Amino acid sequence: MLVIPAVDVMQGKCVRLRQGSPFQRKIYSEDPVQIVKKFSDEGAELIHLVDLDAALGVGQNHEIVRRCIEPGITKIQVAGGIRGMEKAQSVLKLGAYRIVFGTIVARHPEFVSDIARRYGADRVAVAVDARGEKVSIDGWTQQLDVNYLEFAKSMESTGACALIFTQIDVDGTLEGCRVAEVAKILRTVRIPVIASGGIGELSDLVALSKLGVSGAIVGTALYERRFTLKDAVRAVGYVD
Repeated sequence: MLVIPAVDVMQGKCVRLRQGSPFQRKIYSEDPVQIVKKFSDEGAELIHLVDLDAALGVGQNHEIVRRCIEPGITKIQVAGGIRGMEKAQSVLKLGAYRIVFGTIVARHPEFVSDIARRYGADRVAVAVDARGEKVSIDGWTQQLDVNYLEFAKSMESTGACALIFTQIDVDGTLEGCRVAEVAKILRTVRIPVIASGGIGELSDLVALSKLGVSGAIVGTALYERRFTLKDAVRAVGYVD
């Protein structure tokens, strides 16, 4: 199981939100590029980079995303506000290893299929963002009357390489991931699942690893120094 550090960018800064709320924001660094470099130096194989302003439709951090990707040392998975062909292609041309689609896939799943055909399935992932049992879109500001398991199942046909399942209710809280909900989605789909939301202890990562997820995105726990990236990698069985 890959341990994937999260770098969330808002107004040019590296931040963490609680339950996706921009009103519950904590700034951890004035320079997200240095945070990416730090995680890369610590051995991250993949980094989850999110442009929160783009996700919320209030701006964009394209230049910072470019600078984070530019060194080409670690694979960067970019999410947030990628809702059209021009934006998708521009992020891929910057050198992003993978792009993550959320809002657009709920409205136009065929768009994701097109990108996957053009650039390869490995370059595309789909976000399944759940608040309670329902799917949220538009930077988690809008809730659809769609069960997250039904949504996840319907996403298998898009050609994406993986689903990124985020439990919004616990995201950024350090309260622990809801392993039972992750288990449900694993039983529902056949494609790889990356879990996100609530991870606060190494035991959360161990539990997810035992379930069989392909990766786990970790944010606040690393920034609050609950454990180091190296601790996390060792906990799930990859000791260098």
